Amino acid sequence: MRKFNIRKVLDGLTASSSSASQQQQQQQQQHPPGNREPEIQETLQSEHFQLCKTVRHGFPYQPSALAFDPVQKILAVGTQTGALRLFGRPGVECYCQHDNGAAVIQLQFLINEGALVSALADDTLHLWNLRQKRPAILHSLKFCRERVTFCHLPFQSKWLYVGTERGNIHIVNVESFTLSGYVIMWNKAIELSSKSHPGPVVHISDNPMDEGKLLIGFESGTVVLWDLKSKKADYRYTYDEAIHSVAWHHEGKQFICSHSDGTLTIWNVRSPAKPVQTITPHGKQLKDGKKPEPCKPILKVEFKTTRSGLC
Repeated sequence: MRKFNIRKVLDGLTASSSSASQQQQQQQQQHPPGNREPEIQETLQSEHFQLCKTVRHGFPYQPSALAFDPVQKILAVGTQTGALRLFGRPGVECYCQHDNGAAVIQLQFLINEGALVSALADDTLHLWNLRQKRPAILHSLKFCRERVTFCHLPFQSKWLYVGTERGNIHIVNVESFTLSGYVIMWNKAIELSSKSHPGPVVHISDNPMDEGKLLIGFESGTVVLWDLKSKKADYRYTYDEAIHSVAWHHEGKQFICSHSDGTLTIWNVRSPAKPVQTITPHGKQLKDGKKPEPCKPILKVEFKTTRSGLC
């Protein structure tokens, strides 16, 4: 039998154990047990991510319509992309979007009723409910044969007047959001005051002192005072320049028009023959009483009374 040297065997075991201990210490220094990261299989892909808006700052981009509720102090702004921004107290606002993305051409509040009517460039009308946490559309109405150009909703009235490009005015019941049978046709409105079509409806408003009298402005320069009960025109007013805006005097006896040549005409309701005053506020005044040179059109006008007169 072969003889083993016990001392050499013990020395070999001691050397191997010390070597293994040194390797373990080196591995622990490189990868401490407490910092060891578990291996996770990555499953997220690019299609799992998308961009979204979390904050909107400043005035709405490309504004196209504006309305204000003076009782509830709410401002509504519509844009060319179909967006609707509602502003209340400082720091309180809401964002809504029309599904089709058509431009908002006009907004009308149902004053102090928590509702809003929006008219879009695709000839649709929408009734918004603002009395809930998230505003939503209650009713929609589509005009298929005529293009919508102007809307007017009198204070505390359930009838919405809708003017069209053909010069007609349709009446919508706001409660049911359906068309009524009452239509003001352009040929009956102007009758023989004009030999040609008066153009689209650019203005509709009721007399401040008599809601039964409706003032209708056509693009060509013709204005008609329409009696809703008798279904006929009381007076017709004609001017040679196109109309951009019309506004009533608060007494309901006069109104003012702004025209494409930069002039302002003031009319007495009962004197349709000619305006009582014609003003060109930004035109160059000529001598010898000649008519001032035309200038840029005044797109919006308001009629207010001051101590020195009308402005």
